[in-house]
Amino acid sequence: MIKYSMYVKESSFFHSLDPRTKIVVLSSIFGLALLYKDPLYLGIIALSVLFMIRFLCKIKIRKLAMYIKPILPLIIMSLLLWPFFQPTGKILLEFWQIKVSEDGIRMGLAMTFRIFAIISATFLLLMTTLQRDIVLGLMKFRVPYEYCLTLAISLRYVPTLAGITYTIMDAQRSRGLELDKGPLLKRIKNYVPIITPLIIGSIRMAEELAIAIESRGFGYGDRTFLKEISFRKIDYFVITISLIILMAGIYIRILGYGEMIFS
Repeated sequence: MIKYSMYVKESSFFHSLDPRTKIVVLSSIFGLALLYKDPLYLGIIALSVLFMIRFLCKIKIRKLAMYIKPILPLIIMSLLLWPFFQPTGKILLEFWQIKVSEDGIRMGLAMTFRIFAIISATFLLLMTTLQRDIVLGLMKFRVPYEYCLTLAISLRYVPTLAGITYTIMDAQRSRGLELDKGPLLKRIKNYVPIITPLIIGSIRMAEELAIAIESRGFGYGDRTFLKEISFRKIDYFVITISLIILMAGIYIRILGYGEMIFS
C-alpha cells in the first residue's frame, strides 16, 4: 500500500522538536557523513542515525527497512562496484585487468555507510515531521516559497504516482498482461500499456494541480499560515549540541583523523 506521506505518528522526543531544529540536525549529519572517508567513522555515523530513529523517535527499524528496501540495490551496488575502482593496496583477487584490493573493499564499505547514513537521516526527518511543517520550517529559514512548494509537491505526488502505477499494473494483469515473463525485450515492450496511461494520468493530474494552485492565489500577495512554529528551550539545546558535534567533527578531521590511508 502506497502512503501519501512517510510520517509516522508517535509521541517521541524527536517528534516534538521544531521542524527547523530537525533540519539543522539533518544538515549536521550530512556534513559529518561527507566529511569523513574512513569506514569506521562513517559506520559510527550510520549506527548513530539508526540509534536516533529507534530510541529518540520510537520508530521500529523494520519500519525504516520498508522504505529503504526500494533503494537497497543502490546501496548494494555501491558496496560491490567501488572495490573495482580502487586497485591500490594488497590485491585479494585479480582477473584480467580487474583487481580487487583491501583498499578497494574499505572504500566500498565507506561509500556504503555514507549513502546509508544520508538516506537514513533523510528518512529520519520525513518520518518525524509532517510535510507542511517541513515546508513551513524551510520558509522560516527564508527559502523562497516557490522552492518550498516544489518540495511539497514532490513529497506529495511522487508516492501518488507510484500508487497510480501499481493500480495500472494490477488492472493490466487482470486483463492477462504478463509483465515478468519472456525475454528482456518482450518484458520492456509489455510495459508500454503501463507507461501510456501513466503519462496521460500525470498530465491530467498536472493540469488539475495547476488549476488548484491558481485558484488559491499562488503568487499574489504575502503568504499567511494556519499554523505558526516557535523555538523552545529544548530546540535551542538540540541545535547547540548538533553544531558542537559538527564543529568537533570538523576539528577532528583537521587533525588528520577519519581520512582513508591507502597502501
